[in-house]
Amino acid sequence: MPRRIAALLAAAVAAFTLLAAVPAAAQVPYTVTAVAPPPVQPGAQAAVTIRVEGQVAALPSFGYDVEGGTLVGVLAPTPVAAGIAEGTVFVRRETAGAARLTVTFAGQTLAVADVRFAAPDSTLRVQTTLNAGPDAAARTWRYQVLDAAGAVVAELQTSTSGDAPTGAAEAALPAGAYAVRQVLGSDTALACAPGVFYAVANPAGAVATVTLGAAPAVVSFTIIPCPDLPEGLEVVIPVDTIVPGAGTGIVGEPVEAPAEPPFSEVAGVRQPGPGVLPPAAGNSPAPRPAGPAPLLIAGVLLLLSGGGVLLLGRLRSRPLV
Repeated sequence: MPRRIAALLAAAVAAFTLLAAVPAAAQVPYTVTAVAPPPVQPGAQAAVTIRVEGQVAALPSFGYDVEGGTLVGVLAPTPVAAGIAEGTVFVRRETAGAARLTVTFAGQTLAVADVRFAAPDSTLRVQTTLNAGPDAAARTWRYQVLDAAGAVVAELQTSTSGDAPTGAAEAALPAGAYAVRQVLGSDTALACAPGVFYAVANPAGAVATVTLGAAPAVVSFTIIPCPDLPEGLEVVIPVDTIVPGAGTGIVGEPVEAPAEPPFSEVAGVRQPGPGVLPPAAGNSPAPRPAGPAPLLIAGVLLLLSGGGVLLLGRLRSRPLV
């Protein structure tokens, strides 16, 4: 008998130990979710939504721990629908980065939310000016935007021509330090040389650095023609096709001006009449309506033809002699 009692006591101790090891989240009749808001500006308050689903009639007081930020205030969850309660926790961080909110009860973690604090995207404007005169050919220029780690985060393209010597393109990027470098092609270099058509006069090395903040930033590039640039290039607007000019340099083929189509348009409504008439609309002269003279001529021809038939019938009816 003592052995049986000892065995029962041992089983009870084991069961108690097993129950103590079960997570608290499995023992509560509800689930907790923490929903972080979109990124907010450093120094502002981020409102994290605490959503409880299940048995929400009598909720305990949860614990809220913030790592990387400051706990500003708490609105305890209250029922908002059947089996659903919602509350709000306010978190703040003075610098850019992340803050982690942990919801706990009785030493057990119920939910976690990571809140991101970042400055809103700013506008980076890259501007290109081609100092090649009013007859400069139309061109496009490519640029790459690199972050502080040297990774390409944006690619931009600007366009210039003789009548529009300045072109620009924009990109929305988070605040921070960036480098903008021009992608040099086969005919563009840092300085004029044999075979080079264009040179980047500014900035030095065709690379500019900029720090984006709350206000937009502008980076300007200046490009100049080189002596090896073919002469006599001009731009046809709005086709923007390079055609030969008066000089010796020729790029591309001339484009003939479009001529008027050699046909008459036929859009319109036909006019009623004795015959089939052409439409009243189009680029051909409108036909004149039929007058009495054509009708009189037609009647005379009809009478003559009738008389001829009658005469032929009489000739055929005469007896042969």
